[in-house]
Amino acid sequence: MIKNFIKIAWRNLIANKLFTSLNIVGLAIGICVCITLFACISYELSFDRMYKNSKNIYRVNMQTTAQYNYKVWAGIPNSVGPAIIQSIPQVRSMTRLIKHDFGASVSLKTGDKNFAEKGLYLADSTVFNLFDMKFVEGSAQNAFSQPKSIVLSQSAKQRLYGAEPAFGKIIYVNNRDTLHVSGVYADLPANSTIDCDMIYNIMDSWMGKNVYWSNASYETYCLLQPGANVTKVQVSATGLIDKNVAKDNKYFTNFIFQPLADIHLYSADIREGYSGRIGSISTVKALMFLSLLVLIIACINYMNLATARSQKRAKGIGVNKVLGADKSNLLMLFYTETALLSLIAIIIGYLLAFIVKPIFQNITGIKLSTSAFLEPVILLGLISTWIFVTLVAGSYPAFSLSRISPLVLMNKLKLKDSFANLIRRGLVIFQFASSIILITSVIAILQQIRYVRNRDLGYNPNGVVAVNIKSAQNKQQMTAFMNGLRSMAAVESFSAVQSIPGDVESGRSVRKLASDKEGMPVKTCHTDGSIVKTMQLKLIAGNSLPQRLADGDSTCYVLINETVMRYLGFKSPQDAVGKQIGTEMLGKSIVSGVVKDFNYQSLKTEIGGYIYYEMNKAPESLSTLLIRYNTKDLPRFMQQLQISFKTDMPNSSFDYEFLDSHIQSLYASEQHTAQTATVFSFLAILVACLGLFGLAAFIAEQRTKEIGIRKVLGASVSGITRLLTKDFLRPVLISFLIASPIAWYLMNKWLQDFAYRINIQWWVFVLAGVTAVGFALLTISSHAIKTALANPVKSLKNE
Repeated sequence: MIKNFIKIAWRNLIANKLFTSLNIVGLAIGICVCITLFACISYELSFDRMYKNSKNIYRVNMQTTAQYNYKVWAGIPNSVGPAIIQSIPQVRSMTRLIKHDFGASVSLKTGDKNFAEKGLYLADSTVFNLFDMKFVEGSAQNAFSQPKSIVLSQSAKQRLYGAEPAFGKIIYVNNRDTLHVSGVYADLPANSTIDCDMIYNIMDSWMGKNVYWSNASYETYCLLQPGANVTKVQVSATGLIDKNVAKDNKYFTNFIFQPLADIHLYSADIREGYSGRIGSISTVKALMFLSLLVLIIACINYMNLATARSQKRAKGIGVNKVLGADKSNLLMLFYTETALLSLIAIIIGYLLAFIVKPIFQNITGIKLSTSAFLEPVILLGLISTWIFVTLVAGSYPAFSLSRISPLVLMNKLKLKDSFANLIRRGLVIFQFASSIILITSVIAILQQIRYVRNRDLGYNPNGVVAVNIKSAQNKQQMTAFMNGLRSMAAVESFSAVQSIPGDVESGRSVRKLASDKEGMPVKTCHTDGSIVKTMQLKLIAGNSLPQRLADGDSTCYVLINETVMRYLGFKSPQDAVGKQIGTEMLGKSIVSGVVKDFNYQSLKTEIGGYIYYEMNKAPESLSTLLIRYNTKDLPRFMQQLQISFKTDMPNSSFDYEFLDSHIQSLYASEQHTAQTATVFSFLAILVACLGLFGLAAFIAEQRTKEIGIRKVLGASVSGITRLLTKDFLRPVLISFLIASPIAWYLMNKWLQDFAYRINIQWWVFVLAGVTAVGFALLTISSHAIKTALANPVKSLKNE
C-alpha cells in the first residue's frame, strides 16, 4: 500500500513540474536556513558543558550599590575566593582568573623573537583541574611546582616555538618578568568561556599574595560539593562582606553564584568580565525565530499552491472515491506526496548548508565547523523538521482536498472555493507581513549603525594609531622613540596614556566634600600634557595637563569632563579651573581644565565621569602611545613607525591598533545583526515571492477562459493585467497595515539597548511596504501580462 502511495505521489509531482520545482526550491531554502541556524543554536547552547564538573561550577558575581548603578560585576576582590574556601565547607575548590595588566596587550620575548599577546592570564593552580585541562607537555600537578612558571596552550606554543618542544624555554614578559615554560595544555574548546592562551601562577604576583577587599578585578570560579544548596552558599558568601568590609567602604552588597553553563548566554548585562566569548540568549531566540519564520513561509507556499490546484485535481480525487478510496486513503496519499517532496527538499537543503557555511559565517560572525552539521542533535533536528513540514504543510491540503465529493465527475458539483481563498489570502498576508517586519528592521538597524558611525564622540578617533609601549625597558628607550616621532613629517602630535578610551582605565570615585562618603564613580587615565591635542578633545575651560612636572611636585593635575564638573557642583567650567577636588589620589588634586563630555565607551552606555591626570609617581604606568598622523601614504608611514620602534626598542614587539577600528569593533555584534537581518529579509521575500509566482500561474490558468471572453468583448491588455494583479496586491497592502505597528514595537525595544539612538521615521515603514509591494508586483505582473497577451481563440475553441 505504501509503495503504491509513493508511486502515485511521485507521478503527481512529475506531472506538475512548476508546482514541484517552486515548492522544492522554497522548502530547500527554508530547510537550509533552519539547519544552519539550528547548528548555530546548538553551538551556542553547548558552551561549557564539556567539563565533567560543569554542573557544580559557578562564577561568583557581585551586586554593586547605587554608586555603581546596581550593576552586576563578574570582577570581584581577590580576597573573596580564599575567604570562601576557608569559611564555606560546601565549596570544594576555587580559582581566580585575571588577565595580565588587567587586559592590556603584553610584549613577549623568547629567544630572538618578539610577540604581542592578549590572552595571558594569572590563575591559581586549581584552574587546571577545575577546567579539565589536558597536558601534552608537563603535567597539571607539577605545572606551578616551581616559582615563575608559565603554561601555554598548544596554539600559543605553535605560535612561539613551532614544532619544537616548549618545556623549559624562557619567556620575558614586557622585558620585566622572566618565566619558565613548565607545560603545554591542549587548546580549550572553542565553546569554552575560559579562553586562556597562557597562564602563570597568580601566587608569583602581588595580585595573589596581597589579598584585599577593595579592587574588584578578579573572576572567581567555585566548585561546589555535589548536591550543595547554592542559595545557602550564596547567603554564607554574602555574610563575608559584613565581616570584612567597613560600612563606609561597602560598594557591593551581595554575591551571586552564576552556573558555569549560563555564563555564555546570560552575561550580556554583567560587567567587568574578561572572556571574549560572551553570547546572548536574545541572539539565540532571534535565530530560532528567524529559522522557524523562513521555514513556515516555505510551508505556507506549499499549502497555497496545493489548495490552488484543487479544481485541477478534483476529478482525479473523484475517480479515486468512485473506485473505493475512503478519506483515510486520500489523507495518506496527500501526506505521502508532501513527505516525498519535503524529503527531496531536505536532502537538497542539507547539502546546500555545507556550501553556504562560509558565507553564513561571514554574515553572522558565528564560526561553525563542518562537524557541527553532523552532530546527532542536528540529524535528529532534520528528522523533526521533516515530520514538522509534512504535518504542517500537508495537513490543510490533505483535509481540504480529501473532502471533495465524487459528484464533481458529473459536473453536478461546483467546488466551494471561498473558504480556501480566504485561507490563501490569510497565508499570503502572514508571509508578506513577516517580510515587511524584516525589511523595516533592516532599515532601522542600518540607520542606527550609520548614526553610531557618524555621531560626534567628543573626540576624533580618525588618524590615530595606538602603539603598545609597556615593554620599554627604560626611560631612555621611550625618549629615543619619541624623538624619532618628532622628526617624522606625518606625525602631528603624540601622547602617552594608560589606556585608549574605554579599554583598561582605572575605576575611582570623586567626592564633592570631605563629608561626601559615597562619591561618584569615574574612569581615570594617566597621561601627559599633549592629550587634548592628540585626541582632539574639546577644551572648554582652563588648559591641558602640564607638559613637565618639577621633581618635588606632589600635586595631581586633573582634566575633568562636564559630567564630573556638574556632579561637583561648579556653576561653570571656568569656576572649576584651579579648584581642589577629591579623587582618591595621594596628595591634592587640582583641576587644570574642563573638556566637553565625550563617549569613551560605546553609545549603548551613557557618558559617565572621566578624568585624565598627570602626577609624579603615578599609581598607573603609561602603557600606550597615541600618535596622531596626517598622511596619504599610510602603509609607508606604518613601515617608518615600525622601523623606528624596532631600532629604539629591539626587545619589544611592535603591537598597534587604529583607534577608529577599535571604536567600530564595539559595534561588531550590531553589524552582524544588520547583515543577518538583511539576508533573512531577502530570503523571506524570495520564498514568499516563489509562492506568489506559483499562485499567480495557477490562478491565471484557472481564469484563462474568462480572460478570453473579456478580450473578445474588447478588454485591453492593461485592463486585464490590473484585474489579475489587484486581487494579489490587496493582501500585500493589508500585510503592510498589520506589520507596521509590530515592526515599530520590535525596533523600539531593540533600540532601548542604546543610550544614544535614532527615532524611527514614518518613511521607514513606507519604504518597507513599497519594497514588498514592488517585489509582489514584479512577481505577479509577468504572469498577468503573459495571460492578457494570449490568443483568446485557443482558450475558447472547445466552448
